Amino acid sequence: MRCTLRPMTAASYRDGVSLRTGLRAIGQSFVFRGRSTRSELTSALILIAMGEVLLFLAFHFFHPPTPLGVTLFWRRVAVEEALALALFVPLIGLIVRRLHDVGLPAIPGLLLAAIGVAGDLDRTRSVIGLHPGVPMLPTAGHVALAILVVALYWSPAIGVNRFGMDPRAA
Repeated sequence: MRCTLRPMTAASYRDGVSLRTGLRAIGQSFVFRGRSTRSELTSALILIAMGEVLLFLAFHFFHPPTPLGVTLFWRRVAVEEALALALFVPLIGLIVRRLHDVGLPAIPGLLLAAIGVAGDLDRTRSVIGLHPGVPMLPTAGHVALAILVVALYWSPAIGVNRFGMDPRAA
């Protein structure tokens, strides 16, 4: 019995996970029609994570520490959270197109993403002492994001579906 190995690619279709794929996906941030592949999502998430790391480094290593009670601290936290959320804006269109590729409507996915973001903001605000926090919201945010990730990485609908052509078709 002879076993032959075929060269494996990052995916079974033309574009795998790459910088070009991620930039193309981020460039279509406000395109809500059509479908998107898992490699586009993964590439965009890698680029956004790199942006988050750079943002973290800029705020925590190149900025002097600020005491908790100072007004400057609250402004710094607001700017840091706003920039972190701005890095996720390109994901809105990508989430919609990826859910379309799976064959699901976008509204439930966007609601799950909103719950996840609200849980993260609530956790951040309660940690720095802005308010006591909403019970169970951070936990609900983690659960919502886990459900969303499973849906986003679910196997795609093969061929044409009600949202358009298969992006993997050559």
